[in-house]
Amino acid sequence: MKILMRNKPDKNWNLVETAAYAKEAELQHLLAESPSLISISDVRENASPLVLAVREFSLPIGFIDLLAFSAGGDIAIIECKLASNQEVKRKVIGQVLEYGANLWQMSYEDLDLGVRLRMGESLAELVEKSVSSEEWDEENFRSNVEEALANGNFILIIVVDEINEALTRIVRYMNIGGNQSFDFAALEMRRYQNENSEMLIPRFFGPSHITKTITKSKQIRQWDELTFFAELQNSQKEEVVLVTKKLLEWSKRNTSIYWGKGKQSGAFVPIVYYQNKKHQLFAVWTTGTLELYFYWYSFKKPFDQLEKRIEILFKLNQVDGINIPMDAENKRPSIRLEDLAKGNNLDRFLVIFDWVVSEIKES
Repeated sequence: MKILMRNKPDKNWNLVETAAYAKEAELQHLLAESPSLISISDVRENASPLVLAVREFSLPIGFIDLLAFSAGGDIAIIECKLASNQEVKRKVIGQVLEYGANLWQMSYEDLDLGVRLRMGESLAELVEKSVSSEEWDEENFRSNVEEALANGNFILIIVVDEINEALTRIVRYMNIGGNQSFDFAALEMRRYQNENSEMLIPRFFGPSHITKTITKSKQIRQWDELTFFAELQNSQKEEVVLVTKKLLEWSKRNTSIYWGKGKQSGAFVPIVYYQNKKHQLFAVWTTGTLELYFYWYSFKKPFDQLEKRIEILFKLNQVDGINIPMDAENKRPSIRLEDLAKGNNLDRFLVIFDWVVSEIKES
């Protein structure tokens, strides 16, 4: 196939020649710089564009060429192979499936740590930098990533410079049946150039028609104070409702409030904005629990220091009915709202978080 190009004022057409990739790393680098070149909406309906690609993400079995994310929480596992590489036929299929199997049921915290070790910043911070403020919803992003990890809802893509019949047939076979949670496709990324221009022609090989949409929490429900308390009153005891109202009153006085988008359970999160940082304190759920965010504390001053997180943990464990394990200083343990409703437990809890807020502002 010949491709001809010209600049509009010119009468002459110039032949565009195939520009081979020198090595697979060159293809990786190209896609890492511009992950939106991989149009995952061609594979999964309603998937949002990829905005971040992490190169050589480490797993116990090896390194994923590119682990990519959309602002909506879609996860793509991408392997790059040149047609000259014999692995493009069979081995790469098992390789990308094995990566998916090892990523499946990984915790968000472990995924985030892997990204942080590779990129120097948290996953959420990197994605937020890549999108507009109107597109960004950190809690929703995290919720959808957690859901994808738990269910294995990944988009598996093999990127090649030139697809062959063997790979085309395998991709077709992977998509003709079954109800697997993941989506599988191959992307041919041919490159052409002339003296002054470079051209890419992406072609997806995958489902002949898109029939599967992964339901994500962002498409389900936006909670607010009215819907949150309606659900809470239907499912929890009166003392839990009362203690939750007091928690919300405290949060309104001291923080900004984020209302969750869970499809079944609602939550609100008090957030302290200080010196261009978001400090999520905890999440209060319609399930009657309060989730402590030790994991998120660990990335921001002053509670990035282990001894400061242990100090919070120690203070909380002095409250009757609260018994947080000592190894939870990097996790997201939960306590029952019913326990906070007993005696003066709520007052003691809020005194602790008055101290947490003051420590943040003095750091």
